[in-house]
Parts: sequence; C-alpha cells; structure tokens
Amino acid sequence: MTRTTPRRLKVLKALRRAMHRYDRRRALGMTVSLGVLFAVPLTGLARVDLWGGRHALLFEPAPVKHGLAGVIVGIGAMYVVTFLVNTVGGRLFCGWGCPVGQVSRFGEAVDTPGLKGSDLRRTQIEGALFSLALVTSILAWWVDLRVLWLGSGKALAWSWGVLIASVLATYAHGRYWRWELCKSACPIGLYYSFVSPAKWFGVHFRNEASSCIECNACDNVCPVDLAPRDLMAPAGKRTGLAIAEAPGRNHCLECGDCVRACEWMIEKKGEGPVPLLIGFFDGPQRVEASEESPASR
Repeated sequence: MTRTTPRRLKVLKALRRAMHRYDRRRALGMTVSLGVLFAVPLTGLARVDLWGGRHALLFEPAPVKHGLAGVIVGIGAMYVVTFLVNTVGGRLFCGWGCPVGQVSRFGEAVDTPGLKGSDLRRTQIEGALFSLALVTSILAWWVDLRVLWLGSGKALAWSWGVLIASVLATYAHGRYWRWELCKSACPIGLYYSFVSPAKWFGVHFRNEASSCIECNACDNVCPVDLAPRDLMAPAGKRTGLAIAEAPGRNHCLECGDCVRACEWMIEKKGEGPVPLLIGFFDGPQRVEASEESPASR
C-alpha cells in the first residue's frame, strides 16, 4: 500500500485554505457521475434484483436474463461515453468525474498536516459518506435497495454485510492505496497507455521564462508522479498495467492540481501569466520563450 507523499500533502494543505473554481467543478462532475449510477437502476432503465426478483429493463419488469443484459449494456455504454469524452478532452473524466479518484482525494485529506479535532472528524465523515454513496449506487444495480429495511433476517444480514464490507474496503482504498489504482490498475489507464488522448486539450506548459519560477510545486503535487511541464516525454517506469514508454500526457489525469498549484505560487511569489494551463491549445507541449503561441484556459 502507498500513502500520499509529504510534499503533495504540504502543497494540498496550502491549496485547501480557500475554495477554488476547480473544487466546484469537480463537485459538479462527481454529482453527475453518482446521479447516473443511481438513476439507471432506480428508474428501472436496467436492474438485476437478486433479492426480490424485480428485474427491470427500459423501465419495465423483465426476466433476469434481460435485466442482466441491460446491466451489461449499461456498464458498456458508460465506458463508451467515457472513452468518447476522453477522446475529445484527454483523460478529463479521470480528473473530474471518476468517483474512485474522489475517494482517493477524501482519503488523503485525512492526512493533511495539522488536521486535528473536529476538522479531522469532519474530514473522515465526509470520506465515509462519499464511500457509502458510491457503494450504494453500485449495489442498486444488483438488488432492490428496499432489502436494506424490508428484507427477511437473512436478507438483511447479507445486504448490510455486503454494504458495510464494501464501504470499509472503499474507504480503505482512499486512505491507503489511493492513486496506485490510477497509476497501475485502472482499465482506462491501460487503454491510454496504448492510445494517445487528444492533443488539443489537456495540461500544457508554455515555458514562459518570465513567469515560471522553477518552484517544482506542480511536480510535487501531481497525484500520479508526472512532470506537468514536460508531459510529452516518456512517463518512465510505471507499475502494474501501465506502459512506461508512453508519454506522460497519456498518464495525466487532467485533474488540474498542478495548474492550481502553479496559480497559487505565481500569485505568492511570481509575476506575469500563469505558465501552466489546462484547456484547449495549439502547438507543441513546450513553447520556447522566444515563440509566441497564445493559449486559452
């Protein structure tokens, strides 16, 4: 198991002192993701009910094989949508809509230096509640959630046992394994180890000699150990399923942590425009100071 590096935690502590636009955008992305996960089974678009046999497909009661087919197609459709979004915007979903990544964020927030007392308990509760919401949304695909209060003794024991064990496992993932899943075991990450995401959107460094203060805050805060100012270079040795020879941008989650850290450091100690950006852009990843190539956020 791995824990977030002390350098990342130190930078994150500074960044968490004030609400950032990225916090609001990520909260919106997570709300949409969980909303979809809940909506599909609860509306009856697709559901397998291992408790009461109330299987559903296209909002109508259905045999188990049809309900199961709907669940499989639904999961496949979400992967297709994810790949299409990432084809246009790189690994945008990874940074802004993946609930598993958000679990990691809640988990590492507990390790924020100096966090004690009520603030520590509140942070732990937030992570636990998000883990509960994620696990419950997945459970709803496989069982009518009414089993949690209407089931027989045996059904209650099984359903609550699975729920509690899954929540504990999810919370433990956020507290200990964290970004290792993104770096070495995520199937989307494996896909992008082979297939480069769109080159016109993502994190890019304009190499403004008058702006970059070489503070390395962007390097220190990257959750997957990349060099945000040189993402076209090979990512280097990676663990698990990831391919080392792939450019760093293939592994970049596009979470914006490096850009946020860059903004904060330029505001505190630098001058001029923020050299590290995320968004649409033209031209190569690095642009020499003598070249003019405008970028938009």
